[in-house]
Amino acid sequence: MRQYPTHQSVLAFDVEGFSDPYRDDNAMTAVRAGIYRLVEGAFAAAGVPWDACTHEDRGDGAIVIVPPDVSKVLLLDPLLGNLNAALVDYNRDARLSERIRLRLALHAGEVGRDEHGLSGTDVIVAFRLLDAEELKGALRHSPVPLAAIVSDSIYDGIVRHRYRGIDPSTYHPVSVQVKKSRLHAWIHLPGTSTPPVIERSATPESDSPRQLRPAMATFVNRKRELRTLDQVGRTGRLVVLVGPPGVGKTAFALHWAHRVRSRYDGGQFYADLGGPGRPVALAEVFGRFLRALGVAPQRVPVDPDEQATMFRSLTAGRRFLVLLDNVASADQVRALLPASAASVTVATSRTQLGGLIAEGARFVAVERLGVGDGVELLSKAIGGVRIKAEPESARELVALCGGLPIALCVAAARLVSRPKWTVEKVVADLVDERRRLARLSFGDDLSVKAVFDVSYQALSPPAARLYRLLGLHPGPDFDIRVAAAVLGAPRAECDYLVDELLTANLLEEVREDRYKFHDLIRLHAAELAEQEDGRSGVRRILDWYLDSATAAGRMVTPHRRGLRRDIEYVPVEPARFDGHADALDWLDRERVNLFTAARVAFEYGMPAMTWQLADAMWGLFLFRTHYHDWMQFDLLAVEATQDGPDRAAEAEAQDRLGLLFHALGRNEEALAHMGKAAEIWRELGERHRMASSTERFGFAYLDQGRAELAIEHFTRALAGYRDVGEQRSSGLALISIGRALIESGRFVEAVPYLRDAQEELGSLRPPDPYNSARAMLALGRAETGAGEWDAARALLEATLMAMRDVESPLGEADALWALGELHERTGERAEARRFYQRTEEMLTELGNPGVDRVRAQLAALGPA
Repeated sequence: MRQYPTHQSVLAFDVEGFSDPYRDDNAMTAVRAGIYRLVEGAFAAAGVPWDACTHEDRGDGAIVIVPPDVSKVLLLDPLLGNLNAALVDYNRDARLSERIRLRLALHAGEVGRDEHGLSGTDVIVAFRLLDAEELKGALRHSPVPLAAIVSDSIYDGIVRHRYRGIDPSTYHPVSVQVKKSRLHAWIHLPGTSTPPVIERSATPESDSPRQLRPAMATFVNRKRELRTLDQVGRTGRLVVLVGPPGVGKTAFALHWAHRVRSRYDGGQFYADLGGPGRPVALAEVFGRFLRALGVAPQRVPVDPDEQATMFRSLTAGRRFLVLLDNVASADQVRALLPASAASVTVATSRTQLGGLIAEGARFVAVERLGVGDGVELLSKAIGGVRIKAEPESARELVALCGGLPIALCVAAARLVSRPKWTVEKVVADLVDERRRLARLSFGDDLSVKAVFDVSYQALSPPAARLYRLLGLHPGPDFDIRVAAAVLGAPRAECDYLVDELLTANLLEEVREDRYKFHDLIRLHAAELAEQEDGRSGVRRILDWYLDSATAAGRMVTPHRRGLRRDIEYVPVEPARFDGHADALDWLDRERVNLFTAARVAFEYGMPAMTWQLADAMWGLFLFRTHYHDWMQFDLLAVEATQDGPDRAAEAEAQDRLGLLFHALGRNEEALAHMGKAAEIWRELGERHRMASSTERFGFAYLDQGRAELAIEHFTRALAGYRDVGEQRSSGLALISIGRALIESGRFVEAVPYLRDAQEELGSLRPPDPYNSARAMLALGRAETGAGEWDAARALLEATLMAMRDVESPLGEADALWALGELHERTGERAEARRFYQRTEEMLTELGNPGVDRVRAQLAALGPA
């Protein structure tokens, strides 16, 4: 049964002159036994498990498929050296007819298997390299018994980078022609510094290059990007693909290039330019391009400028497709542009290459894969049966990999290498963020971290530090002021560093002055930060959020006094807000970041930071409720302060939680939390706070229908406030008494209390528009009950406008509700219905339990 191909190393070897007349059957049998013994021994000495490889005998040689988890580096060094030394020793003692001289080819690519054995284009490439006349000639003239030839992909991936001290100068370029196929490769003679004698093929070199690497078998979809590139490719001569590291820019470029190559009758060029870390010399690239155009090696100029001139001359007037992969700089691209306006150059780069705009470049963004496409990639890589068996786990795996093809390929490689593993097992391995990057590596050749490392290492030291520090940011995105805060610098000094991260595709711009990391890139930055910057970096971020939230809170609720804040790193440029609405909007926009900041503070053992962040959110919850978020903040604050040394902080958290449960109609729970707070305030002798607790008990009692008990508590609270001279709190207690009298049906009795509340709150400096509006609302309801309908209408309409001005949706809903009740009492049932319906909509949006009472009032009105 045919299997999907997988990326593996392909090593083929052939005994030179195996069937020559001087060898009889006995000699050939001895040679076969000897060569297998020597090859297996060389594999073992190099640390490559022979039994883990697939081998097919070809009579006078064999092909060996090496698993993807074995580094290709080992197949060059030490394997070639070991094999050459073993051949020298063997030949020294062997009879003439049993001596061995060996040709070896090394390639890598997609290898499949069907009922007939190994299959795939890359298997054919390895054999064509092995059969090249240039390799045979090199062995004939060689002083050593082994001649090796490696493909361009092996040279570019291993040799050029000098892994294990491999010397690229001992690998000599050749262009070989076998069965009408022209391949570029490199010949190496292990164990000697003597360069090989290259006997050129009698077939002349073609001047129509075909240099594209094979398309990647795991490529999926990208229909939107393909349409964009098709359109841009027809109208422009330079296209730059942009996107984060590992997003699959090279795979996308190769797929498109193979798709459209027939449009370019001049041929196709391909070069890997090494990226910012190891840029390839232009002379080396020009040499390959010129030789592919039929220029004899001895005619290729030495000077890069002369090479560029020759390249432009040879490409003028013809249609070429040039794929420049892993570009290090815009200058590389400019130099390698062909002269013909009919040609197209596609560049991929880890950086954005914005300087190429002057060359008329068009930019195409390569996005991360969606869930469906990610699952399709996994199916291609490991087989559809395993993926179809666990569809939900496969979707979760795509999400954990952030839609990055490089990460999905690593996960697929782990599954291929461990056929007994389930997809769920790999998902479980990746759930823990602390281990995710480590798990997304497979051998030396396939590693998400290694891909990110290359981009990181190309950053300037200040940008690298900012990258690390921002990796500690707890939330999903952040604004430019956070970046300045973590550096302890003014924003102006930070802008250019953020630009550098954007240019390196390590940061994404969400909107103006707001940024985010890809999930895996954030983990990479955070790992580096933990090694180098640690707790101080986290503290700078948390301090900025606490300082900013406190400033916003002061703008929203200016009457809150005595706020305790422990800020170690005061921001160089603190946050500023234009007014109540701006501050409220900022708290709303940042509430996810603020909660994750509070959670991180708790995890880092910073209880004061935890409860202070929760406390700073009070203004937002007062005006816009967000009950779920309110609950999360204050449950965390209670946990951070419970039984700790800061008793006042615990009482404040318990108080806020009690008010939340009251707002949700869960009054028994509210009373339990309020009771804990009251007990602490009594212990601390805080008279003002004790009065506040008394008033809060009244809120719960009133909600439970125990109006007289509520009035008693509100009256005691009012006395306590007046004893300590708290004017604002006295005004609030007067509102509470008025509300309780209204609920008791004592409307006329409530009016003077509420007018006193208006007077107390109206004379505050600075003013308190929200609570003044609450007093006006309660007075309007009292006048409604007392039959003073014109006065009530004026008060309630003014309340509605005031609540809208302070952006309190719950206050607005209460005003609409009261207007509905007024219209119902005056017999205007249609108007009452309209107000009740709008109230119902708003309370439903807010998740407020009062919606049930409004619905009951609507039902009581009868059909419209």
